[in-house]
Amino acid sequence: MVMPHEVGVLTAEILARFIDHTVLAPDHAVADVEQACDDAVACGFAAVTVSPYDVGRVARRLAGTGVATGGTVGIPFGHSGLRAKQTEARTCIDAGAAELDMVLNLVAMKSGAYTDAYDEIAAIRQEAEGLVLKVILECCYLTDDEKVQACRLCLDAGVDFVKTSTGFGPGGATAHDVALMKRTVGDRARVKAAGGIRTFRQVAEMIEAGAERIGSSAGVGILRDFRLCQQRKVN
Repeated sequence: MVMPHEVGVLTAEILARFIDHTVLAPDHAVADVEQACDDAVACGFAAVTVSPYDVGRVARRLAGTGVATGGTVGIPFGHSGLRAKQTEARTCIDAGAAELDMVLNLVAMKSGAYTDAYDEIAAIRQEAEGLVLKVILECCYLTDDEKVQACRLCLDAGVDFVKTSTGFGPGGATAHDVALMKRTVGDRARVKAAGGIRTFRQVAEMIEAGAERIGSSAGVGILRDFRLCQQRKVN
């Protein structure tokens, strides 16, 4: 894995492995999911992340390609509660997901009900034992102190990634949030930046801040943008 201070040594192949290619728009169609899978294989992305309904289709299409299947839990607001999140997680896992992106319970966090928030994270960690678990903080709704507290809950529960945003909120990933999250989790977890990331410049900024995974529906365009940047340097 390229470290933040090594962004300058990125190649298209290395950059692609940072990217989770997402298909979560409310009005997407099956054809969009299938195209995303084909693009992910062609580009060498890390994963394709979709709603529980689409996980089985993605897992079958990506079988044997080296691109992981990702499912979502609690999109978009994380309000669904413990049992509903467990059901969604099990739906994704049974359909073939190797990675889960779960939304933190924002009501619990904003209310200071940290035990409730932790219990949900821990339950999904147990449900997804052996799989990659990413917890979405939806930073645009949290204070910095709440972001730090949420990261600590995630560490206590043993998650693999803390993630900035769903992409459905009024704000997306920022370098400030990525750096804050990385300082908090250190080497005990990784940071995924997502929400509004559509250019290579944005990706480079997030990697410099400490992100080790990038969630975006614009993965193909990001790689194209990267290659154009490289060509300009050569010329």
